[in-house]
Amino acid sequence: MKGLAGELTKILEEITSLLNQYLPLEEEKLKAIQENKVGFVEDSMKKEQALILKMRGLDGKREELLKKAGCTGKTMREILEELEENEKRQVQPVFDRLVLAVQNFDSYNAESMKLIQLRLHDMEKAAAESQGKTYGKGKESDPDSEHFLSRLL
Repeated sequence: MKGLAGELTKILEEITSLLNQYLPLEEEKLKAIQENKVGFVEDSMKKEQALILKMRGLDGKREELLKKAGCTGKTMREILEELEENEKRQVQPVFDRLVLAVQNFDSYNAESMKLIQLRLHDMEKAAAESQGKTYGKGKESDPDSEHFLSRLL
């Protein structure tokens, strides 16, 4: 595993940087959802897809590096345990920053998803009521119709 730390540190820093650059957009998306700005949310989701593609590319680099080092299938925590002490001191702070960036991103993303689901629920309810169907009393007036959210999720 000698020499792994430098390349691994670089990849982890790139992933962390990507997440930190994207965090303000996630915050704006959350506000847009709260304010029901559908167009902005759609644009944000397109940018999010671009982020996912970049992440996949970086993760592919990480996996290839770990494969070359004989660490396929190991978690970062397991790899850190196996590094020499000087390499561990190099990688650990970068890994810790990555963990924090992922937690921040996941937090905003989870909140956004909850709000989107609530908005979808409100839209479904309004659509059902506009068609004269009852809603929220335990049964839809059309028992054979598939639930709107079940088609989306």
